[in-house]
Amino acid sequence: MKNNRELPVAFTSEGNQLIGMLHEGQSKKLVILCHGFTGNKVEAKRIFVEAGRAFAAEGMSAFRFDFYGSGDSTGEFSDTLLSHNIANLNDAIEWGKEQGYEEFAVLGLSMGGATAILTLADTPAQAMVTWSAVPDLEKLFGSYVDNVHELAAQVDQHEHNGWIIKKEFWHDAIQYDIKKALAKITIPKFIVQGTADSPVFVQGFKDFQDIAMPPADFMEIPGGGHTYPSPQHRRQVIRQTLIWLKRHFL
Repeated sequence: MKNNRELPVAFTSEGNQLIGMLHEGQSKKLVILCHGFTGNKVEAKRIFVEAGRAFAAEGMSAFRFDFYGSGDSTGEFSDTLLSHNIANLNDAIEWGKEQGYEEFAVLGLSMGGATAILTLADTPAQAMVTWSAVPDLEKLFGSYVDNVHELAAQVDQHEHNGWIIKKEFWHDAIQYDIKKALAKITIPKFIVQGTADSPVFVQGFKDFQDIAMPPADFMEIPGGGHTYPSPQHRRQVIRQTLIWLKRHFL
C-alpha cells in the first residue's frame, strides 16, 4: 500500500476548535469519516485509521475528525448534542471545499451513521456509507435504560459506561427521525450491518432496506459486531466499502 501524507488539521465549527486527520489522496474527492457516540476519529481497534489509509492509497482523500466534546476537540462530552454533530459535519464539508475538494462522500459509524443520514438529507454530497448506523434513537436509548422518558424528566444527568449524559442530549436527539431522513436521500448509499450486533441495529438494518430510495446497496457482515472488532471483519468491511466507493464515487 502506498504511503500517503497524513496531516493533522484544526478547523472551527460553531466557534469551537475541532481536530482531525487528513489522509491525502491524489484526486479532488474527499471521504469524511464520522465516529460514533463515545468514539473518536480513530475509532475502535483503529478501524478509521485503517480505512483512511486504504482510501487514500486508492486516490481518495479521507478526513476523520472528532466531534465537539470528543477526542481532541474542544468541549466536554457531557455537553455533546446530535445537533452539534450535524453542524460539525456540515462545517467539515465546508472545510473540505475550502481545501479545494470538489466531491464528497460521508462514512458514518453507529451514531456517526445517524449523523451522516440526518445531515445528507439536506446537504448535497455525492455518496454515503453507513456502518452499523443508529436506526431509531428512542428505541436505542430504551434498550439501554428502562423508562427513559421518565428518567429524562426527573434526572438532569445519567451515567452510561462511565460517560455523563445530560437530559439535554436526550431531548435534542429525539427530535430527529433517522428513517424519515434516509427516505429523502437520493445519492448512492451503501449500508453495512453486522449480524451479531444488538437487535435494535439488526432490525433497523432490515427497516432501512424498505425505506431507502435507489440507488442503495446493503451488506451484512456475518458474525460482525457493532464496531467490527475482529481483524477479519474490519478487513472485510473496509475492503467492501472501498470496492463500493471505487464504483460509485471514485
